[in-house]
Amino acid sequence: MQKSVVFCAVALAGLSACGASVSEDPIPHNGGSVGTGHGGASNSGGTSNSGGTSAGGTPSDGGTNSAGGAPGSGGNTAGGTTTTAAGGSKSGGGTTSAGSGGKAGGGTTSAMGGTKAGGGSTARGGAPASGGTSAGGTTGSGGGSVEAGGSASATVPGMGCTPPAAYANLFVTLSGHTQAETDAKISAAWKQMFDPSNANTVYYNGPGSDESYVKDVANNDVRTEGQSYGMMIAVQLDHQTEFDRLWTFAKKHMAQSNGQFAWHTSTSGSVLAAGGAPDGDEYFAAALVFAAKRWGDGGKYNYTNEAKPVLNMIRTQDFNQNAKLVQFYVGSGNTDGSYILPAFYQTWACFDTANAAFWNAAVTAGRAFFKAAVDSNMVIGDQSSFTGGTVKAAGSDTVRCVMNIMMDYNFFRADPWQETYAAKYGAYISSRANTTASVACNGLLGFGMPASSGKAFVDKLWSTAIPTGNYRYYDGTLYMLALLQVSGTFRLWY
Repeated sequence: MQKSVVFCAVALAGLSACGASVSEDPIPHNGGSVGTGHGGASNSGGTSNSGGTSAGGTPSDGGTNSAGGAPGSGGNTAGGTTTTAAGGSKSGGGTTSAGSGGKAGGGTTSAMGGTKAGGGSTARGGAPASGGTSAGGTTGSGGGSVEAGGSASATVPGMGCTPPAAYANLFVTLSGHTQAETDAKISAAWKQMFDPSNANTVYYNGPGSDESYVKDVANNDVRTEGQSYGMMIAVQLDHQTEFDRLWTFAKKHMAQSNGQFAWHTSTSGSVLAAGGAPDGDEYFAAALVFAAKRWGDGGKYNYTNEAKPVLNMIRTQDFNQNAKLVQFYVGSGNTDGSYILPAFYQTWACFDTANAAFWNAAVTAGRAFFKAAVDSNMVIGDQSSFTGGTVKAAGSDTVRCVMNIMMDYNFFRADPWQETYAAKYGAYISSRANTTASVACNGLLGFGMPASSGKAFVDKLWSTAIPTGNYRYYDGTLYMLALLQVSGTFRLWY
């Protein structure tokens, strides 16, 4: 995420200062200072930030499901039985799992309160739990616990415009924790990270009465990366108020006349670097698309109409039109593997149907890029040519490549090479010291590895404390996103 006109620093995580060499080992310092901010090189020659980015907490107040159950595509109840519902089917107000509603054979959904009965329960993503009802299957209102009491034993991958039918919780299936323990962990992370009154929050209200921002605490500034990560976390956990406040800040203070978002502002909203950062743009777009499907367009914002111009800007400005790969910044002539998100592009092909051919090409190009860009240890540099050649050695950004590759594998299972990647990268990284950001992203390796080897990465994420202190921003937001992914709480709402 970090870039500057002189390319001094590596991504937001904060790794090296100007001129410092970066080793091929993709492990940034835990909270080490970063030379510059990202995105500044684009358009207006944004200035770089001194001081490192940081790590911060993890999301979630336990819940990704609104009371009443978010309807999904195609899922409805017929006589009380739940068919598949990507997004959760509902029966007369009763909630089903927030996410896809694949139901255990014979299981019915009760109308008021959402507890499962009969046969197997639909646990946390709709995969049948083995026998019995889900414990505490009710969903609390306003972001309460989602289907506390059951998890899918495996993700049932999606295909094209059909989202996954179930989402695995590796904390349950690999680490042996319960769904209730998982929900409590996510809830604690949300309450620490997104409560403005908490000493270790990254979420602050203001400057306007209807807006909030995610602060890079170490640098005392606001970045599109943090705003968009915060929005993604909020939509996954059904926190619409926080989502809207973050988007309001972005619209008021970051949106530029050319469609770009200034990647870097002060906490009071003044622009510090007007250039854009495509990774933040992509998370903005994905969060808005998911919000449109999860909450509809009848609230403060019509999310569909908000998402369309952002997607158009990303497609026409952030992407290299020939390579069908997102650029490091507009006009950079290269890319950053941690910005390449095939799983998101797949959902955009279904949302932005007029440009489906482009987004489908981006899915193919993104998957091919990862194969071309890895070295013998499956490490990807912080910047690469469009053909995969290393332009800048691995540093802070490379840890996010793990998340991008493995969430694509978990959600779609379309590229067998991703299993090879997980095995080889896992073997390489397991013997190295890791920062919290790296531990977080590496937790997703558990999706692509045999349980015997993947368990260690999931266990390590579970045992890692919510980041605190000065460097809680970068590590913390990645930790939070990883918790959502590994727990099966992160859903593709499209």
